[in-house]
Amino acid sequence: MMRFPKVAAALWLAPALFAQHPIMQIKAAGAQRLPAAAVIAASGLRVGQTVNHAQLDAAAQKLADTGLFSSVSYAYDPKTVNGVTGYALTLQVSEIASPSTLELDIPGVDAERLWQQLKSADGLLDPQMPNNERASAYYKRAIEAALRKLNHPEEIVLKTEADLHSGRMVVVCRPAAGMARIAAIRFEGNAAVDDATLQAAMAKVAIGQEYSERDFRRLLDYNVRPIYDELGRLTLAFPRVYTAGAGEARVTVMAGIDEGPVWLLGKVVLTGDNLPLADMHEAARFAHGAPANWRQFMNTMHDMEQVLRRDGYITVGSKPVRKFQAATQTVDVQVEVAKGPQFQFGELHIEGLDPGTMQRLAGEWKLAGGAPMNQPYIDEFVHAALPILRGKFRSSASEMHIRPGTHVVDVTLKFR
Repeated sequence: MMRFPKVAAALWLAPALFAQHPIMQIKAAGAQRLPAAAVIAASGLRVGQTVNHAQLDAAAQKLADTGLFSSVSYAYDPKTVNGVTGYALTLQVSEIASPSTLELDIPGVDAERLWQQLKSADGLLDPQMPNNERASAYYKRAIEAALRKLNHPEEIVLKTEADLHSGRMVVVCRPAAGMARIAAIRFEGNAAVDDATLQAAMAKVAIGQEYSERDFRRLLDYNVRPIYDELGRLTLAFPRVYTAGAGEARVTVMAGIDEGPVWLLGKVVLTGDNLPLADMHEAARFAHGAPANWRQFMNTMHDMEQVLRRDGYITVGSKPVRKFQAATQTVDVQVEVAKGPQFQFGELHIEGLDPGTMQRLAGEWKLAGGAPMNQPYIDEFVHAALPILRGKFRSSASEMHIRPGTHVVDVTLKFR
């Protein structure tokens, strides 16, 4: 549920006297991300202006209506400058926490240039935008006004979407009337991968979709880049993406490809606290000196992590950081390993089998209570028990349940 900002006033002098004197000074307090000068400008107040209580309330409400603040208030006290008595006014604001990123995605409009124009017109406008109705309306008016100055007199809409790269929600600005749809795709500059392979990767996800360069480049990253990653071409780039008309409201998208060189896998360094490095390297068997097939590398990282999962570190995570050595055309990788806490096995529960089979199966389980929670052992156990289970189930699943407030894991095997 959206909460509207509170507007309040702290009156330090009698309101009846206020209208007789001008504002001698204005300050903005409480803004963290947004410039104080922009807050003052957005209020509509200025030094030298004579205002009454109603006008101050209106200025505070104007700030609240931007949707950028969770609360807005003001206070004033006497101030004399060059023999003239007036008031020092303080606008107190609290910004809305955890704003969303706003991405401008309007065909034919350079996003960087548009941001420059927006910020020069209103210092409150920023790519980090609170995701609420008031803020959306405030940004919408400003963006449409800026577009008119760029000869793009079109209505826009702001839509919330998930960013697959970051996992965070973003707000995307697009034309309200929609965009031309993709009728065909052409590639330029490719040699290591043929057109048919690239077409197959992109056609199923792009043909018939509305075209925007932002979205199309993301589709290239998700669907074409992995093909080149398997070849060790880890510095693949798409230097140019543009369109040509293909009929009414349809476009052909031209995607330029810079395949880059084949990189060989160089040094792999594992970092983290108290890692069994020898065992992890043995499990991974990184292909040093071979083309750096990134899909294979990620699979070997999983094999490497299994060493820790066998010792109870079931929440282990690894982050590879690549460093390219142009002189030798190799890529060194530092793998940052976070083991997480060590978990212990608690109890085994079996569901879906007759009592005799469940008892027999439980007798074959070798992981003792209190031992490190050996996660790979679960699948190995089910596979080894197939002779006992033959003909007794159609499907199986396993679940791990962490006891609240502990590092103890109970395992449930379900058979159907």
